[in-house]
Amino acid sequence: MQLMVVISPGKICINKNLFKLLSMIRLRATGFWSSVLSIFFAIAYSIPQLFSEGKLIPHPQDLYWLLAPSLLLAPSFLVAMICLYYKADENKKLFTAIGVAFAILYCADVTLVYFSQLTVVIPAQLKNEINEKQVLLFDRKTFLMAIDCLGYFFMSLSTFFAAFAFQKEHTWLYRGLLYNGLLLPVLILAFFYPVVYYVGALWMITFPLAMINAAKLFNNKTALSFKMKLSYEH
Repeated sequence: MQLMVVISPGKICINKNLFKLLSMIRLRATGFWSSVLSIFFAIAYSIPQLFSEGKLIPHPQDLYWLLAPSLLLAPSFLVAMICLYYKADENKKLFTAIGVAFAILYCADVTLVYFSQLTVVIPAQLKNEINEKQVLLFDRKTFLMAIDCLGYFFMSLSTFFAAFAFQKEHTWLYRGLLYNGLLLPVLILAFFYPVVYYVGALWMITFPLAMINAAKLFNNKTALSFKMKLSYEH
């Protein structure tokens, strides 16, 4: 079936492959930039985290530097996972669909934690209007830290399952997603055993690695190599 667009004085008959091409261009652009933003926000979190551990940023001011990029990372990662779903082969979409499901859980968990911290809890801390026993505090072995750890557990599950959709065709992407997914037990144990938290810092390497390979996948111009048919009638 051909779609007709009339342009005086003649007609242009555009094959539906053109619309497929436009959809692929949008997918590539959205997937690429959401992957790039995920890398950027991950690095924007990681650098202040190192400074915070070195006591170079006072608490609770350090939470602004840590949670603001983390808040923006969540939707960026979710969009990247949705794009990976559409990028996977039809017979592998089950894996990426599971990945998207866990990415939604991750995004819901951490955005609730980070937004409430940035808008309510941290301003109250700076004004000394909240004490150290408040349930809303974001610190080790607190309620919201448990929710945060659960969120990153879901993120690891997301990349773990999505990895198998690219096991044969895109080895480096498969490895990047899988390596990040293998951190999932560490992210839960870190809540109960703070020393494991430093092992979880490998996320600063595995996650950007996974997103770099995702960005490379979306930036691969050979993905657009399919035939278009344009016919002109005058």
